[in-house]
Amino acid sequence: MKLRAFVLGIPFAFLAAACTYDNGDANRVLYGNQTGGDGGPQASYYSCGTPTQAAIDTDQQIDVDAGQGAGVFIEYATGGHYHVRVSCDTTLSNLACQWQVTVTLETSDAGQTIMNVVGEGLQGNDSVTSVAPDGYQLNAYTTTEIDGFTFDTAPGAAVSVAANLDGACATPYYFWVGDGALHQGSPSDPITLTPSTN
Repeated sequence: MKLRAFVLGIPFAFLAAACTYDNGDANRVLYGNQTGGDGGPQASYYSCGTPTQAAIDTDQQIDVDAGQGAGVFIEYATGGHYHVRVSCDTTLSNLACQWQVTVTLETSDAGQTIMNVVGEGLQGNDSVTSVAPDGYQLNAYTTTEIDGFTFDTAPGAAVSVAANLDGACATPYYFWVGDGALHQGSPSDPITLTPSTN
């Protein structure tokens, strides 16, 4: 059974240009009940808890220290620009992280799509691929680097994010700034994030 350090949030300084997170001494366990019927990992895109909604603040950034903690970091910038990154705790655990993060558009407006998708720090077998009906999936094997991707939506569009870490729901490892605070952990996986302003 693997143990991992995860990153712990600290209070968000409202006027700061970027939020930071701290590493704690807490560890995570890949729970044995998060497997498929055959004992293997569950399907690549699945629900872990009742989907919930939350606000994501506009133009707030999160500083990430590569290799110091496991996390999926989500940011939104004015005009419909999203930024999703993943990191691992390899420096502390000597383990790698296999991430799968799926983002889909939450809208009933015809014609809206996710656009201008660009991978970031990808290497080897890392990839960002399209998934139906209107989403993209990051598959990244991460150690002491930061992998991710950026994409655009209509200004103010909400997105649903589902994250999987080493075959398990990654609910403890979500980070985003919402309602003036740095959030660590999601009440559900997936979670829908709606920008506070355009």
